[in-house]
Amino acid sequence: MYDIIIIGGNLSGATAAINAAEFGANVVLIEKNEKPFFPPRCGEATEEVTAEILNLDKIGCSKNQIKQITINVASNKEYNFKVKKHGIYIIDRNFVEKYLLKHAEQKGVEVIIGRRMTNFNPPNEIVLDNKKTLRGKIIIDATGISCQIGKRIRNDTELKPSDIGVCIQSRVEGNFNPNIMKMWYDKPYAPFGYAWLFPKNEKLANIGLGVPGGQKLDLSYLLDRYIENEVKEKFKVLHTFRSCVPASKPLEPLTKDNIIFVGDAARFVNPIFENGINNAIFSGSVAGIIAAKFIKGDISTRSEERRVG
Repeated sequence: MYDIIIIGGNLSGATAAINAAEFGANVVLIEKNEKPFFPPRCGEATEEVTAEILNLDKIGCSKNQIKQITINVASNKEYNFKVKKHGIYIIDRNFVEKYLLKHAEQKGVEVIIGRRMTNFNPPNEIVLDNKKTLRGKIIIDATGISCQIGKRIRNDTELKPSDIGVCIQSRVEGNFNPNIMKMWYDKPYAPFGYAWLFPKNEKLANIGLGVPGGQKLDLSYLLDRYIENEVKEKFKVLHTFRSCVPASKPLEPLTKDNIIFVGDAARFVNPIFENGINNAIFSGSVAGIIAAKFIKGDISTRSEERRVG
């Protein structure tokens, strides 16, 4: 039996695995995809504190520092804000995820790539699509918005359409000011939501929009209009993807029995300010440490504390 089984090799799952292994736990991580999505299902913006924790320069990850944020609130009037403190970076999420999974293996984590969880038999049995069964004392659900473990054991993980952010993003080739991040709130491009332009460098940008679910909108049409409005010159769309993010409050509680929820599975996302990356990394890191310390006996449950007291 493993000490900890982690389902999901994304940012939250990988950081949970690394931190748990560093604290002495026997960890296995299951990731259904053989390699990270390209382009990543993400705007790739994060804050300076997260970039420093990831030590991007040391691991060789590219980053673009933002020095100004330009905001338009459906009025055609721009508001410009200089970024002087608490820097913002556009990073290479694919690079980071690959690095974290490799780093997890170096820490002793057993990483199983390309296998999907098909069933969960409470309290501790995971069944994979190759019929292999794994058992763990603690299970960490890092399966994203689908919350695969959570939906099998609790009835509060379902999201209403209005609690789901529906997103579409393109990787666009053109000419961009790499210092300026642009945000457009509400109409005409993102009714009740927002659109964004995050430059990766002078020639590439992530341009997308996210709106609350339940609206009957042609997202492709809206995104095309937004790209044309912002680029205004010759450009080329290299890739486009659609995805969903939770736009609800976090799960309460964040644990159930021997299960811990992290990242999007825990609804740890800030759809207003694009803070999914740092929320995933911090929640995964904390969950990994807590799980490992519990296994070692350094943390007791509340019921155990009451019995001791």
